[in-house]
Amino acid sequence: MKKLIFGVFALSAFTAHAGMKSAANYKFAGEIAYADFCKAVVTDDLSLLKRSIRSKVGEVAHSSKDVLRKLVAVDGMKCNNTDLLEFSKQREAKDVQAYLSEVL
Repeated sequence: MKKLIFGVFALSAFTAHAGMKSAANYKFAGEIAYADFCKAVVTDDLSLLKRSIRSKVGEVAHSSKDVLRKLVAVDGMKCNNTDLLEFSKQREAKDVQAYLSEVL
C-alpha cells in the first residue's frame, strides 16, 4: 500500500513539475509595455511584432518604420540584455529575424 501511495505521489509530483516548467518558460521583467516585442521573437510571431510596432506609433516615433528603426538600434529595445535582432538570431526566430534585418 505504501508503494502504491508513493508511486501515485511521485507521478503527481512529476506531472505538476512538468506543467509548472512549461508555464514558466517565459518571464518578463522590466518595462511590461514592451514585453510583446520579446514575446513576438520567442514565438516567431511576425503579426504580433507588427501589431506591437503599430501600437507604439506616436509614443516612440511618428511612423511604424521609425519605431522599428529605434527598436532595432544598438541602444534600443533589449530582450535578455540583447538587442532585438541578436535575440531573434539566438531564438532562431526566422520570420522575425528576416523582417528586422530589412530595416538595417
